[in-house]
Amino acid sequence: MLTGPGDQVAEALSQSDIDSLLAMAAEHPTGGGDAAPTTSAPTSSPSPSPSLRSATGRHKYVRKMDFARPSKFNKDQLRTLQMLHEAFCRRASTFLSGNVRSLVEVSVTGAEQIPYGDFVASLPVPTFTSVLEISPLGTNAMASIDLPLLFAMIDRMLGGPGTNVSRVRELTEIEAGLASNLMERLLDELSGAWGDLVPVEFRLRGIEMNAQFAQIVPASEPSVLIIMELSIGTATGSLSICLPYRSIEPVVGDLAAHRYFATGEESPDNRKTLLSSLQRVSMPVRAEIGATKVPVETVLGLQPGDVVPLGRRVDDGVRLVVGSTRAYSAMPGRDGNRVAVRIVDRIDGESGRR
Repeated sequence: MLTGPGDQVAEALSQSDIDSLLAMAAEHPTGGGDAAPTTSAPTSSPSPSPSLRSATGRHKYVRKMDFARPSKFNKDQLRTLQMLHEAFCRRASTFLSGNVRSLVEVSVTGAEQIPYGDFVASLPVPTFTSVLEISPLGTNAMASIDLPLLFAMIDRMLGGPGTNVSRVRELTEIEAGLASNLMERLLDELSGAWGDLVPVEFRLRGIEMNAQFAQIVPASEPSVLIIMELSIGTATGSLSICLPYRSIEPVVGDLAAHRYFATGEESPDNRKTLLSSLQRVSMPVRAEIGATKVPVETVLGLQPGDVVPLGRRVDDGVRLVVGSTRAYSAMPGRDGNRVAVRIVDRIDGESGRR
């Protein structure tokens, strides 16, 4: 029994009527043909639903599409970009801490896809905006740093306390030069982080104090915005990097999480590069005649002419210590007018450890 407003009773449909309606709907799924006899009853308007049920009983799902904001990056690519810039944050934290002589913390706060015009509109005026060139792709990207944070870093570089400024203004020529050098060094770290996955290099093409003058792509261009938070003492701010789709389109296919994690696997090229780098590392080397332990009072009482036994035979020679490890046995001698040792044998095993 169907009821409507005012408790008016509508005619009940029998099972044969229901079967007839379903059969006619199956014959005319697009609504063609003669109208089927129905019994009207006052009903309320149905609410919108993401799922529609056809006459055949199948569900059809409706997905919203905003043609002004087309989706160019999938979730896996966004996640990979976030991981790349988390690696950059670790590099940047180390570099900035040494450059401004203070502990600097850098972390990614988010990675999202937005139109390029929305990124430009979100930047205040003035702001330190850098136009980046992506080599060898020959395309451009954008980066911006909050001016109060930039002033704090410049103040620290010049020996100041690095506190936040209360008045935001444009940079002087000297400040602009220091800021450009700082950004170039940060781009070196960014290139290193990207180089683990994609062979690209970021270079500083120019700076602008008004992002409206740096229209590198149309305002509707889908772009990835990576926002990083920097903290230097009491000063905090954000570093933002905007990557338009057309700027990194040639390498978008390489932005996959499984490729990012696969870069750490050992390969002949990686092994050769690692060994080549290790061979250029400097190690402290010293010749050790012998060693012994004596009380502090004996050390304080030593006088010229006193003899301290070292517990080794004269013909045992000396031991060559590399770093903190006794690596070689040697005999003392000289090279011209300089003291030298001649390697006799290699010391292996745990006995070589100091």
